[in-house]
Amino acid sequence: MPGPISLTEIGTANSRAVSGRTHQYPFYQPQRIFIAACTVLGPATILLAAATNPPYYGTGPGIASAVATNASSSELMDQTHLVAQLVAAYLLPIGFLVMVWLANRRTPWLTSIGAGLTFLGFLPLPLYVGQDSLFYDLARWGSDPQLIDLAQRWNSDGVMTVYGIAFGAGSVFGPAVLGLALWRSRAIPVWSAMCLTFSRLPALAFGLLPYRAETLVVIVGTALLLIGSLPVAAAVLRQRGVGATLSSGAG
Repeated sequence: MPGPISLTEIGTANSRAVSGRTHQYPFYQPQRIFIAACTVLGPATILLAAATNPPYYGTGPGIASAVATNASSSELMDQTHLVAQLVAAYLLPIGFLVMVWLANRRTPWLTSIGAGLTFLGFLPLPLYVGQDSLFYDLARWGSDPQLIDLAQRWNSDGVMTVYGIAFGAGSVFGPAVLGLALWRSRAIPVWSAMCLTFSRLPALAFGLLPYRAETLVVIVGTALLLIGSLPVAAAVLRQRGVGATLSSGAG
């Protein structure tokens, strides 16, 4: 008759079982690399989109100025901006979701607030990609005054006003709160959390600065978002125990 099983044997058996289930999840490593890459590429592409945005080099805000600068800028600059912004619209939400995942364990309430604000602001981003594409098309069609008037009416109607308020508030305060949540959770270094916190806050100075200074603030803030996202991606790559946890839960 076999004797009682020791705790050591039970622990060894459990470790082997978890290890076996981990090996049954072969895509964990590529998945982690993909998520880390998206976390960096999202801010990188939106930085490229900001740096190549023709209206930022115009004389002032407004649709007429945006169409005019699209007409005078190079085709390469216009298309680079549109493609980069289109890619960023898909990748940025992944990066912010990763930040939520890292901070949520230790600061769930603060993270929930930051996540709600961030996604309120950035999920409508594809709409603004379409808006910039419209300005590009108007410039190529000869900047017809009637079409510009139609674009201005569309941009100021009720639906676009709601989107504008959501984007303005969410894209500014969401990353700021997420940065504070990451700082409090100690998931990333303090300097990178502060980069995320202050990446969009300077946009509050819009209307108080000259137009060229405002656009420079946007580009510098986007660069801070990219810098702050690098340790987030590194933290994802360091999560080597998650595969076992996910695999054992699935089993």
